[in-house]
Amino acid sequence: MRSGPALRQITSHRAIHDAGQAQARELTEMMKQLFNEEREEDCLKTAKVLIEHWEERIIAHADAEDEGFYQELLAEDKIPKKDIYMLMRDHDLFREIVAHIKEQINVEKKVTEQHIHEFYALLTINHFHHKGEEDTLFPD
Repeated sequence: MRSGPALRQITSHRAIHDAGQAQARELTEMMKQLFNEEREEDCLKTAKVLIEHWEERIIAHADAEDEGFYQELLAEDKIPKKDIYMLMRDHDLFREIVAHIKEQINVEKKVTEQHIHEFYALLTINHFHHKGEEDTLFPD
């Protein structure tokens, strides 16, 4: 799979990341507020929307990078493979953590404080992933 030009241009790539991260942060904050207000049903609905956001926006973008852009970079052999594999590992963490939260929420039928911590961990990993990606893939 060949990646689109947006992934290779820092401004458009950054815009994709910033939009996804901003929406994830907003939904996470909303979910936390609902949790603090003990509005369990609304909190659960928001958590499910947040999971969907991670799956359809951030992880879908990660899949496109892993299957196209990163494979192209590996073939070009201009960037250390270790650096690209580390970025791919971040994507694996997104997938694993989101799947774990989704499974637990479906079992428990509510959001717990642990889930909130995990959503914040996703935001933190995503923040550092973006920085690492820009530093590694767009060094100029």
